Order: sequence, then structure tokens, then C-alpha cells
Amino acid sequence: MKNKNVNTNEINKESWNAYQETYAKAAMTSPDRDYFSFFSNGGIDMEDYEPILSLAGDVKGLKVLDTCCSADAWQAYSLHNMGAKVTACDITPKAIEIASANAAKMGLDIDFVVADMQTLVPVGDGLFDIVFAHYPIWVQDFFEACRTWHRVLRKGGKLLLFDGHPVMNCIDEDRNYSDREPDWYDTFSGTPAADHIGGFHVDLPSVENFWRISDLLNAICDAGFIIQKVYEGQEESKKLPTSFSVMAIKQ
Repeated sequence: MKNKNVNTNEINKESWNAYQETYAKAAMTSPDRDYFSFFSNGGIDMEDYEPILSLAGDVKGLKVLDTCCSADAWQAYSLHNMGAKVTACDITPKAIEIASANAAKMGLDIDFVVADMQTLVPVGDGLFDIVFAHYPIWVQDFFEACRTWHRVLRKGGKLLLFDGHPVMNCIDEDRNYSDREPDWYDTFSGTPAADHIGGFHVDLPSVENFWRISDLLNAICDAGFIIQKVYEGQEESKKLPTSFSVMAIKQ
């Protein structure tokens, strides 16, 4: 086990910052669509998040915070094209540099901010109607993250959390469900998104955190949210649920 006093968000920031140009290139060279044409002409790619978004209702005119947009920023672009007033954050400066330049090129009016999704230090209180948070494996303190998301929401605002299902994550990583220690890696290989352009590898460490269902729900409740709905998604090829989503309200 590594030193618990180390800020693993900062460790991940460096490795992900190195990956962002490759990540963006992978997204923009997808054989499935022309990236710029798709989003500049109003394209929406939120199929994976449809169940939880449908619970939130119409986002048109609402202020939405994407807590982790990455360089491809397709969630932020999609939410914009759904009519939301979007602010998109990422912990890496390179992601914000690329995503904001591409948004300007496509004529998408989105505010971009360099910010750690756990603390959102530059973001003010009570500004948003919806906080959209996904894949918190990169967050060192999920309980603090939930308190932060509660802080930036207005009263009655909604938290939409999307994650890989903890049970399936446990199976995929061959870990004991009760083992909550983070996984430390000496090198970073990016994500499968880059595989079709030759992959990615950098000699920088990375850390993935594991959150059980009880951790996710307890952190949301402890932050002051009222959980409205929980959704478990399942891919046809799998026997167990593959995604886990929560919608919660700030009272």
C-alpha cells in the first residue's frame, strides 16, 4: 500500500495531462463519424447516460456542470446541443485547452474551467441546476467530492452520477469486494479509446480508486442529498450489471 498522505489526484493529473492529445486525436479520428461535423450540427451522443438523463428531464435552459470533460468533451458538447448552459471542468490544463479550442471551432458556447472534480476550487456556490459526474475512480476522496457537488448546486438542483458498476469492476479487476485500497500503477496506458490509433503509453504513475455501492450511496447521503433514483444498466453480453447511476436532489 502506498502513502495515504499523497494527493493521488495530482498524480493522475500529470498522467492524464500527458494523454489528452492522444485521447483527443482518437476521438476525432473515429471511423464511426466526423467529430466536428457531428457536434457542430447539433449531434448528441449520450446513449450510455440515457437512463439517468431521462430521470433528470428536459435540460433546456438549465445550468449544467460537467465535472470531468476530458479533451474530447463529448458529454459537454452533447449537453450543450440538448439546450443546456454548460460549464465543463477538467483537472488537466491540456484537456481544457483542446476542448475549448474545438468548441470555438464548432461554434459551441461552453464555459471551460481547469478544476479538480473533487474540490472545484474555482467554481462558486449554488450556481448550477445539474451536476453531471462520471467515473469517480480517479477521485481520491469521494465523500469530499459529494460535498463539493452539493456546494455548487442550487437548492433543488440535481446530482447525476454515472459509474461502472462496482460489482463488475470488482470482477474485471479480480479484487475482493471488501478491499477498498486503491490500485497503483507505475505506468499509464490511457484508455481503450486510443487503441485504433496505436494505443498510448507513458512512464508516469496512476491511481484508480474502488468505491463500493455503499460508499457511493453513503457519500451522497452524508453530503446532504436526497437520493431519488438508482439505476443499474446491463450490457446484453454480460450476466451482471455493468453500470451504476444515481440521481439525487439537494434539499
